[in-house]
Amino acid sequence: MATLFDIGLLRSFDVVFPFLLVWALVFALLQKTKVIGQSMGINSVIATVAAFTVLLSQTAIDIINFMIPWFVIALIFFVLLILIFQTFGAKEEHVLSALQKDKAIGWVIVGVALVIMIAAFGNVLGQKFTESAFQGTSVNATTNANGVATANFQQNITATLFHPKVLGLMVLFAIAIFAVALLSG
Repeated sequence: MATLFDIGLLRSFDVVFPFLLVWALVFALLQKTKVIGQSMGINSVIATVAAFTVLLSQTAIDIINFMIPWFVIALIFFVLLILIFQTFGAKEEHVLSALQKDKAIGWVIVGVALVIMIAAFGNVLGQKFTESAFQGTSVNATTNANGVATANFQQNITATLFHPKVLGLMVLFAIAIFAVALLSG
């Protein structure tokens, strides 16, 4: 039965979306920076070659296909956040000046992008690297069932992130960040 969220048909186009994304990003970067020149023809040919080069690697396609929905969700979140500010009376000029003056907003966007990229690399390459790390060694599943020395990447990440020492370190970092922010302001 077909549902509203059935995206099985889009799996047929999993090569097209990375191609278009890479082409658009490379073309925009070349046009904006004018590194090679202002010729749209040369820039489009270089963007096309770069996009076809990405298609040669299934790993790159998988990473881009993982990142695209998360970047779209982040973009929608930031647009809705700006709309909320405008609903409460902020003018478009105020929003643009705040984005240009406040460097913290830029760093938040860069941080979100880095988290998405790290998650994409971990999702696509994590299990393969974990299996290659444990190749040739025997892993005792009974003694390492709750540890991070297993051949299951997902279990290792979960055990690491929810370990009491790591959770305590996150709380200490949060306290330190708020203390510095409140004391310096």
